Amino acid sequence: MNYNIKKPLISFVIAISLLIIDGCRKDFEATAEHKATYGWEMFEMKDYLQSKEWFSNSIATDKKWKDGYNGLGWSYAKLLELDSLDTENIGSIRIFHRGLTYPKDIWNTTDVHLEILAGLTFAYHAKGNNSEAVKFGNALIDSTLIGLNPSRWDNWVFSHDSTLNYLDLRLTMAASYFALAKFDSTHKHLKVVLDSLGSPSLLINDYSTLLGKQKVAQQLDSLQKVLQQK
Repeated sequence: MNYNIKKPLISFVIAISLLIIDGCRKDFEATAEHKATYGWEMFEMKDYLQSKEWFSNSIATDKKWKDGYNGLGWSYAKLLELDSLDTENIGSIRIFHRGLTYPKDIWNTTDVHLEILAGLTFAYHAKGNNSEAVKFGNALIDSTLIGLNPSRWDNWVFSHDSTLNYLDLRLTMAASYFALAKFDSTHKHLKVVLDSLGSPSLLINDYSTLLGKQKVAQQLDSLQKVLQQK
């Protein structure tokens, strides 16, 4: 065999292969999923302005990409741009509602729908719209029911911040029900939080007196501080 011919031939094949690879790279376009993935990286680094931009790009690329709305809604919420459906401003609440209308991608292992429901619960509570907060909080809780007699729920955790979970959701629900003067429901959600934490604090049963309600309000505030430190 003529090795002098073989060597240039191999070099030529390698060069052609590199040109093909380079051409493929030039043709590559980031998908909505790619942009959302990078948006979550920025979100987890607490760079919410950058994550907001990347998630906006994600849904501009594919307006049906549910996780793009999820990330954009959470980014807006972290920037305290909450808005509402009765204003022209765009913020977390309006974006989350848009995201609810689109189907989940079957290949996405994260339950994006639950994360949007959680986002709406927290955002509405922060806006002082407690009726909507409990509406979406109950939708999430109902979606995580895994057993009856006794009732058992899957412990929801936000996939992009594990310190935010079902305990924060339950405490938010308790606070919203308290604001609505629905004290039986306040009591129920507070019990879940205290039991889950293994807290030595006694569950307050007095909702009929001003002093009792003040103690419940103090307990809600105290538990909020505990969860913020976890």
